[in-house]
Amino acid sequence: MEMTSGTGLHGRPWPELTPDRRPVLVVPAFPGRLMILDDGWSNHATDPQPAWSAVLDGHRLTVLRPGGQTWYDDEIATTHEWRRAVRAHATLLLITGPFTSPHDLRTAAASGRLLLLTAPIHLAHHP
Repeated sequence: MEMTSGTGLHGRPWPELTPDRRPVLVVPAFPGRLMILDDGWSNHATDPQPAWSAVLDGHRLTVLRPGGQTWYDDEIATTHEWRRAVRAHATLLLITGPFTSPHDLRTAAASGRLLLLTAPIHLAHHP
């Protein structure tokens, strides 16, 4: 993956792009963020989970779990290229697991402890 934003904020999610330019949000572990396997989380990329949804409104990203519960709702450091990828692919790969920064992401990945979920996403339209 290619880093598309500064990642010095310990514990904060950051946007990435895969080599084929698909949008990814890397989400460090956070106590209040549920990762329930029955919701569609897996240790490998899967088809989009239709019960999930995501909306990018400017720099604010809202991700809803099945049943409409908020899983993530905050500003992220998006770039024009990342937003263009969201528009082009209409899906967002979420990656999470037992890591709190880019520095320990590699260890979590090497140990096979990452969880992935692909959600449909769209850009909010401003008047």
